[in-house]
Amino acid sequence: MLPSSDAGGGRTIEFQYAFLRNGERIGGMGVFGSETVAERAEGREWACTLDLTPVWVLEDMLRFKKTLGHTDDDITFVAGLAQGLLNAFAGQADNKDARSYVAVTSVASLDQAGVPVMGAVPVLVDGTVVLAEFAIPNGGV
Repeated sequence: MLPSSDAGGGRTIEFQYAFLRNGERIGGMGVFGSETVAERAEGREWACTLDLTPVWVLEDMLRFKKTLGHTDDDITFVAGLAQGLLNAFAGQADNKDARSYVAVTSVASLDQAGVPVMGAVPVLVDGTVVLAEFAIPNGGV
C-alpha cells in the first residue's frame, strides 16, 4: 500500500501486487483504492476499498488469466483474483481496530471489458459490482 493522489488532487492509495509461481514472478498489477476510518460504539473500523473499475485493470486481469491458462469463465476468474488481492491482508491477526476490505468494479466496466455479469457476484442498485470482501474484527481473526 502506497499513498497516492488522483487526478483531482484527492488522496488515494495504490495497492501493488506481484504474482509468483514457484518463486518466479509471473505477473503483477497495481490498482488504486481508498482507506477510511469510522468511529463506532465497539471501536474504530478501517475500511479499504480496491477500485477495479478502470477497464484497463479488468483487461490486465484477463491477460493474467491467459498467462495462467485458467479455464473458468471470466467473471469467476476476476472475482477469484479480486478475492486473492484482498487475501493479502487476511493474515492480520493482531489488529487493535476492526478492518474491512472490499474489491469493487461496475457493470459498465465489465461490459466494456467483455465480461458478462452473471449471478456469481452481487450487483448493487447503482451498478456497483462487489467482486470480493471480508472483515477482520477488533483483535484479529
